[in-house]
Amino acid sequence: MKTKHVLRTGFLLFIVIFFLNIAHGATVQQATGAGTSKEQALYAAMRQAVEKQVGVHIQSNTIVIDAAVLEDKIFSHSQGYVTNYKIIREDKTSDGYSVTIQAYIDQKLVKEDVNALAILRKGIGNPRILVVFKPRAEGSSAIKGKNFVEKILDGIEDAFSERQFRLVDRNAAAAFASQLEQTHDIDTENNKAAAYGLKYNAEYTLFYSTDGEITERGDSFAANLHVDARLIDNTLSQLITNKTVDASGEGRTAENALEKAGRAGGKNIVAPIISVLQRHWMDMQQNGSLYIVVLDGVDDADEIAQFTEMFEKYPRVNSAREVESGGGKTTFETAYRGKRDELDRDVLRTAKTLGWKLKKIRAEGGRTTWKKQ
Repeated sequence: MKTKHVLRTGFLLFIVIFFLNIAHGATVQQATGAGTSKEQALYAAMRQAVEKQVGVHIQSNTIVIDAAVLEDKIFSHSQGYVTNYKIIREDKTSDGYSVTIQAYIDQKLVKEDVNALAILRKGIGNPRILVVFKPRAEGSSAIKGKNFVEKILDGIEDAFSERQFRLVDRNAAAAFASQLEQTHDIDTENNKAAAYGLKYNAEYTLFYSTDGEITERGDSFAANLHVDARLIDNTLSQLITNKTVDASGEGRTAENALEKAGRAGGKNIVAPIISVLQRHWMDMQQNGSLYIVVLDGVDDADEIAQFTEMFEKYPRVNSAREVESGGGKTTFETAYRGKRDELDRDVLRTAKTLGWKLKKIRAEGGRTTWKKQ
């Protein structure tokens, strides 16, 4: 009777675990691994299960990825994709051990990492940009109150569209601009722009402003505008470049002259911005953006080496190195081909693989500090 109760309890527990894993996006793979020890055999079985799941995703989506890249960036840390497992069979062999498991694979993580590798392999086109008007606190009274700023935006949008860049919806950008109307602190603007831009999956924010003069010429008007633009890397909350161009226009009214100059200025400012933007974007995709990761509670040499080795195995990590340690803290510099939230996820995945528990205690720009619990 007692035996039946134990078996029933074990079966119910298995069913609960099974459905919990399915509910959390896990898929089940059965696999067998061999090794000189039970631990090695279990790890080999996990790897085999992950290889099966990766194969399913690659075949169903006709993805092409080099086998060496898969080995380095996926299979070398297979246990990170296994959310749970059940040993079905284990045997002692002439060479060691054989273990067969039923593994629950986080198919969402597998899909994201494999897709990231595929994207990096073929390149990912142009970035998405949030374009925001920032009125000057000072400027010529001659153009204040004139309704021509939309024409500058029209010119900017036209120029970016011609070069196949993606822009955040104009209404969303206008909503953000109204939030900044009373803000004059550039650092605050940069941080807010970065947060707002990332909300709309925009890698960059372009602030633009204008000043100028109007000249009356008998029965017509001439407008001369100075259009300024400031490009922000939203991932790092950093200024990339400042550019200024002049544009002129003529019309029967002052408003008409300003509209013509505004549209021309909007188109003209994009060319020097794009030349810098494309170089920065290509470098970021090929080499990654530089981030600083501080681990409070980690300064042991072995732990530092383990973290660095495991962290570098993730697809978006181009490189990672220790730059400072001591006093119970270690600072890492990493070149990462992704956004900060993706970096945070990979830091946590690395910690989980090492059996650590981390809590984020500070994040500012490209620097994040974690506390080991």
